[in-house]
Amino acid sequence: MSRDNRQNVKWVEGVRGVASFLVVLTHLTRAWDYPLFWPMDNAEASPRLLQLPFLRLPFQGRIGVMMFSFLTGYVCAIKPLRQIKSGNMSGALTTLAKSAFRRPPRLIMPATIALLIAWLVTQLNGFAIAHVCDSEWLRKSSPRREGNLGFEIKRLFWEFQKSWITGMPAYDEHQWALLPLLKGAFLIYATLFATCFMKTRMRMLTVFTLWGWYWCNNQPKTETFECMFLFGVLLCDIGSETDFRDWVNSRPRRRRAVQTFLITLGLYVGSFPEGNIGWAGWSRQLDRLNPYLFPEHTDPTKRWSAIAWHMIVIGFWLSPTLQTMFSNKLFMWLGRNSFAVYLTHGLLMRTILVRFIYGFSGAAFSVEEVEGADPIYHWVPRSQNWFVWLISISLWYVLLYTVAHLWTTHVDSWCAKATKWLESNMFEPEDNEKSIKMNGLV
Repeated sequence: MSRDNRQNVKWVEGVRGVASFLVVLTHLTRAWDYPLFWPMDNAEASPRLLQLPFLRLPFQGRIGVMMFSFLTGYVCAIKPLRQIKSGNMSGALTTLAKSAFRRPPRLIMPATIALLIAWLVTQLNGFAIAHVCDSEWLRKSSPRREGNLGFEIKRLFWEFQKSWITGMPAYDEHQWALLPLLKGAFLIYATLFATCFMKTRMRMLTVFTLWGWYWCNNQPKTETFECMFLFGVLLCDIGSETDFRDWVNSRPRRRRAVQTFLITLGLYVGSFPEGNIGWAGWSRQLDRLNPYLFPEHTDPTKRWSAIAWHMIVIGFWLSPTLQTMFSNKLFMWLGRNSFAVYLTHGLLMRTILVRFIYGFSGAAFSVEEVEGADPIYHWVPRSQNWFVWLISISLWYVLLYTVAHLWTTHVDSWCAKATKWLESNMFEPEDNEKSIKMNGLV
C-alpha cells in the first residue's frame, strides 16, 4: 500500500495485462485443444496435467472478460470517488461528465479501425487457410466474402452497426464484449452520479445492493458484466478509506491468511469445467452447489468463474506484495497494451499463426462427394511436430505484442488526440466555467 492517503492503483494496470493474456490463451485453446475445457478427454480417460483443478483455469478464459469488467468499474471510479471524498463535488460531476463523453470514442474509434482492417483482409482472401484448416472453431469464426465489392462495402456498414447494437460483428467476432463494456461504463457513471451526495457507508450499501440485484438476475451475462462493474466500484470505494487500510495492514498475519485462503479457493472453484461436468468427482461436487448459489436458468460455468474472480481479486486487493508485483514494469507494459492485444489477436491468429501451423498452401483440402450421403470434407491437417508448435506460438506471441505496442503508440494515441479535439470543441473551457460560477450564473 502507498504511504500517503491514496491507495495503490498501479496494480490494476498490471492485472489488465494478465486479463488480455488469458483471453488470447483461451482462444488458442478453443482453436486447437478444446478438451482442455473438460475435466478429461473422455469418461474413461485419466485427466491430463492441464485438465486438473488450478492448472486448468488460465486456459478456460472465462475469467479474462470478467477481469476487464471489474477493472473498468475500478478505474472509472478512482478519480470521481477521490473528488467526492475530498468534498470537491463540482470536480466529481465534471469528471463524470467528461469521462462519459470520452468513453464512446475511445472504444469505438480503435475498434472501428480494427474492423476496417479485418474487412480489408477478408476482401483479399487473407483467411483462406483458416477456412480450410482442421479447427472447426477457426473455420466458423473466420469471416468470408459474401458478394461483390459493392455488396461488401454495404455489408461493412451493417457490421459496424451490429458492433454497437448487438455486439457481434462478423468481420471480428472478438469485439462482442466491447458493447457490454461501453454500456457498463455508463452504468458506473450513472451509479456514481446518483450516489455522489450520499454518506460513504450509504453509498457502499447502495452499490452492494445493486450488485446483489444483478447477481439475482438470471439474464445472460449479468455475472460477467454488471456484477463485475459494481464490484469494482465497491472495492475502489472501500479501498480509498485510509482508516480501513490502516486497520487491515495492522493485522498482517490475519490478512495473509485471508488472502491466501481466498485466492486458493478462487482458483479451485474457477476451475469448474465448461462441459462434461460429471466426468470428475471434484466438478460433480461443485455442480451440486449450483441450486443453492445461483438463480435458475443461469450458466453455472460463468457463475463459478464470477465467484472465483470475486475471491481472487479480494486476495490481490488485500496483498501489498501482489500489488507491488503487478505494478512492476513488465506487467504495467502488458497492461498498457492490453486493449491493442484484444483488438489485434484474432486477426493475427487467423492470418499469421494458421500459416505457421498449417503452412502457406491449402492444397491438402478436398471435398469427397458421396452418393446419397453428405460430402466428406478433408481439411488441411495441423502440424504434428511439437517443435513447430513451440516455435510458432512463441514467434507469434512476439509478433502479437510488437503489433500491439505499435498500435498503442500510434493508433491508440491518435484516437486519444481525436477524442481530446472533440472534447475541446464540445465542452466549455474550464476557465469559462469558473468565471460563470463566480458571476453567480451557475
